[in-house]
Amino acid sequence: MGDDMGHSSGTTMAAGKPPQAATTAPTAAVSLGTSLLSVKNVTKGFGGALVLHGIDLDLYPGEIVALMGENGAGKSTLLNIVSGAMQPDGGELRYAGQQRRWQGPRNAMDAGIAVVHQELSVIGAMSVAENMFLGDYCARHGLTDPTAMRARAEALLAEIDAHHIKVGTPMERLRIADQQAVEIAKALRLDLKLLLLDEPTSSLTPHEVDGLFRLLRKLKDRGTAIVFISHRIEEALALCDRIVVLRDGRLISTLPVADTNRGRIVADMAGREVPTGASRPVFSTGEEVLAAEGIGDGGLVEDISFRLHRGEILGLFGLVGAGRTEVLEMLFGVRPMQTGRLSVLGKPFRPQTPKQAIEAGFALLPEGRKVNGILPFRPVAENLSLMALPHLVRSSVIDRRAEGDLVAKAIADLGIILHSPGQPISTLSGGNQQKCILARCLAVNPSLLLLDEPTHGVDVRTKEQIYQIIRSLADQGMAIVVASSEMVELFQIASRILVLSNGRASGMHQVATTTPVDLMRDAFRFLS
Repeated sequence: MGDDMGHSSGTTMAAGKPPQAATTAPTAAVSLGTSLLSVKNVTKGFGGALVLHGIDLDLYPGEIVALMGENGAGKSTLLNIVSGAMQPDGGELRYAGQQRRWQGPRNAMDAGIAVVHQELSVIGAMSVAENMFLGDYCARHGLTDPTAMRARAEALLAEIDAHHIKVGTPMERLRIADQQAVEIAKALRLDLKLLLLDEPTSSLTPHEVDGLFRLLRKLKDRGTAIVFISHRIEEALALCDRIVVLRDGRLISTLPVADTNRGRIVADMAGREVPTGASRPVFSTGEEVLAAEGIGDGGLVEDISFRLHRGEILGLFGLVGAGRTEVLEMLFGVRPMQTGRLSVLGKPFRPQTPKQAIEAGFALLPEGRKVNGILPFRPVAENLSLMALPHLVRSSVIDRRAEGDLVAKAIADLGIILHSPGQPISTLSGGNQQKCILARCLAVNPSLLLLDEPTHGVDVRTKEQIYQIIRSLADQGMAIVVASSEMVELFQIASRILVLSNGRASGMHQVATTTPVDLMRDAFRFLS
């Protein structure tokens, strides 16, 4: 789901124009009276370095505030302080008219503050009801009362119009959107006054985003204050009453939605206007690098065909579950290809392992860097050089000088910001982690680069930097496939876009002559 998602404007766009911001205006903010939460001159540092510099912020009942900023801007630190997960070094919090210093998250929860994190904290094998009352079971005479627990869980879900969720269902069987709904319903049992949402739409379909926005507006109408942390500017403009921007740990601006726009927000986040770069590179007629004919995995994906040339960027678009990741995994030998044929530079190729794919000139940047991408507690250098290790071994020993040269060059070429190549990669911002994974791919000098959601969870400025890197690689003759749920992204960098629907190819589009409506129509083509 891209930055353009939220509420449909109902208008048809001119051919070749990238998607624009949703035009549905957010509901009007209530008249600002007494604040629910006042953050006054709050500071926080780690290892002697300040990450929050005197933050002042007021939140009011019945308003939705977007908290935006680049990775490392201080958003998560501020959220952790407000929710009791972290103590400030200086300043104060006033909540419901009283100065407060939370002793921990439970203290804040009891006061009506709830957090729904991007990576949901659920226990998959336990039921919906059990997750909702985990650690606080409905009890009678000191014993768990399953009947009361289920009844209360059903009542809470009904409050947010989530009647379709069965409270006895294991959480692992629910869609991400329904898991989020359960987490929000769970918060209602606490007399919810302040809801903090960290990237809540990152894994949702456009339809699910609409449902989440309806729920948030309902909570707003009940007087709940909501903080919406997101990198998706158009969604924030469509949903929120105010936009608050942090940069380098400082509060840069807090403006009503009516008084700001995408350009202003990006400028505030980056400290300058971020160039958008050239959109829609010209279709390449260079040498054919890859031909896929009717490939399928015997499960979700079937009958996918396309051709890819040197210097071309092919986009793969589709809704969640359309098969984008599965196609890339088949090409890279992670997922067995059960049907169809591949050829690389005119020769038949059927990868059985990633090692075979790498030897054939492929490299894959996987979706979800925290799960599939990084070794979080290992050094940046080790993460970056991992794929190239076979080329760095001399007499069964890694050539550390060659590895160091490779790492240094990658850090310089991709503009990776860090203190030392020896620091754990988990200590870098999300955008710099993503650059490291991209650098790992490039370390094997691939002729064909596969990118799965390459800018997921990174800020606007880093997105533009990654786009520039991708365009430059294509200009140098590399063939690139980019799988993305963001139409805006593909309109900016792709030559053509192959749309997938329910595991099947539903349309191939030249970016210069297509519209978002065309893509969405194809994305829904094979959905029941």
